[in-house]
Amino acid sequence: MAMSHMSLDERADFVENIIHYDFTNRAILYEALRSAGALVMTGRPHRCDGNKDLAQIGDAVLRLILVMDGYEAKAGYINQIVSSIASNSHLAQMGSKAGLENLILINPSQTIVSPGVMAQTVEAILGAVYLDSEMDVQAVRAVMALLSLGWPS
Repeated sequence: MAMSHMSLDERADFVENIIHYDFTNRAILYEALRSAGALVMTGRPHRCDGNKDLAQIGDAVLRLILVMDGYEAKAGYINQIVSSIASNSHLAQMGSKAGLENLILINPSQTIVSPGVMAQTVEAILGAVYLDSEMDVQAVRAVMALLSLGWPS
């Protein structure tokens, strides 16, 4: 089956296998996979700006966990590590490496997933895990580790 013709449930299955997290509320994962301007699958509630709100939550949680881990490591260079790991270029690279490109619903005027859309989707997935897990930082930390977004060892 061509990836572009996959249902939301099929896309969600792939994402859950990639991040090793099973969503209780899959609607939040569907939202995380939908970039701004993407066509909406009929019968599904949606936000007009796609996954932007979830990405803001994911960005905040990502940065919080990195700062906490840096604090625990007694690192004096927390800001540099956070800036590097949470950068859009790094997030896009890790999302592509994980195989998320073909799972993201993009604006029909786009032919590829741009680095900005990829980075935002990775953040949105982290935000979705945070909300779905009832704000369990450890669940997000585990997904971050799988996506090579954790504090360097």
